[in-house]
Amino acid sequence: MVALHSNTMRHPFLLLAGLPLLVIAARAASDRPLSPLPIPGEMVMASPADPGRFTFVVGGDNRSVARDVPPPPTAAQIFAETRLLRPAFALWTGDSIYGSDDTPGEAAHEYAGFLRLAATGDTPVFNAPGNHEIFRRPELERVYESCMGRLYGSFDYGRSHFIALDTEEADRAPGVGPAQLEWLRKDLEANRGAEHIFVFSHHPLFPTPDHPRAGFASAANRDEVHRLFVRYHVTAVFSGHEHLYYASVHDGVRYIVTGGGGAPSDGAPQDGGFQHYLLVSVDGNAVKIQVLQPWRLFEKVGPVQPDGSCTAMVMNYGHDPLSVLVAFPTDQLGAGATATASWTYKGGTHPVPAEIVAPLHPGETDVRVMARQGRGTLVVLTPATK
Repeated sequence: MVALHSNTMRHPFLLLAGLPLLVIAARAASDRPLSPLPIPGEMVMASPADPGRFTFVVGGDNRSVARDVPPPPTAAQIFAETRLLRPAFALWTGDSIYGSDDTPGEAAHEYAGFLRLAATGDTPVFNAPGNHEIFRRPELERVYESCMGRLYGSFDYGRSHFIALDTEEADRAPGVGPAQLEWLRKDLEANRGAEHIFVFSHHPLFPTPDHPRAGFASAANRDEVHRLFVRYHVTAVFSGHEHLYYASVHDGVRYIVTGGGGAPSDGAPQDGGFQHYLLVSVDGNAVKIQVLQPWRLFEKVGPVQPDGSCTAMVMNYGHDPLSVLVAFPTDQLGAGATATASWTYKGGTHPVPAEIVAPLHPGETDVRVMARQGRGTLVVLTPATK
């Protein structure tokens, strides 16, 4: 057993970590490269303009309550808000389907539904399999690989390294088996020069004290994995399985349980049992993690007017300002087009910065704007003056 020095938190929080800046060395490509899920349609994972500055979303545990029961609407709303937030990508911590006692055909049908849902986020998504996907059934493991891709692997984005672990190996209880553990050790060593290392999995290493059996089946296995995370200065580990929010710090490594995608709650709201997802902002050696509740961020884009102008309203009912990307359905504006934004409350109007940025898709004009918390932000797109 390793000595575990921890701090814990059950409630929404803002984490700003000023970590020691690592020397960035050349890193070998992963021998198990993890690709985004095969989402329908054209999904582009663009390189960051600044390799040390980007955002990503983390969510998971959106499965339904029973076989042949539709999934809850939470994930659909999370992906709708993801489309507005436009992060570089999203990490999903498993239980994307009910699975379990499904036939292989039923599981494949559920995966197709989840992939269609994920496509609405207009963002690449990476998934780590959950117990509902695998259920200790080798045939469901094969279905997962066929429909979703690798069971575990890693990828780089900017100066950061991301690792998906499979804690649901079909031939063993929850944890990380010997072969995967050896791969993890080599992958961490090969990427020790990364500015940040983020890990995501389904079963947490450190679940809530109220649910100690929700973690790894073997404490020795958990501690071996944890020692690797400590040795290689892992920035954060995101997990699901428990349908709640819970954060803890063990020997300097941040562990976050984020199972708020709509599956039945495992706790009262005051104990973290609320629907949520995370927005993670990387800015050099600083990492900020925001806990967002769905159904707090909306947009309404109006039609293109005869003069070529267009307006949109972004409604942010959360408690933090959020940078969003509004996609206007026109690209016929001319080189001198402008975008302005403002929020109005009780008779006072306040301007906020708005910037036209490179569009993600043909036929649209994208505007990046900071949506004021607790307000509606009006965005106005005006064509060039002829």
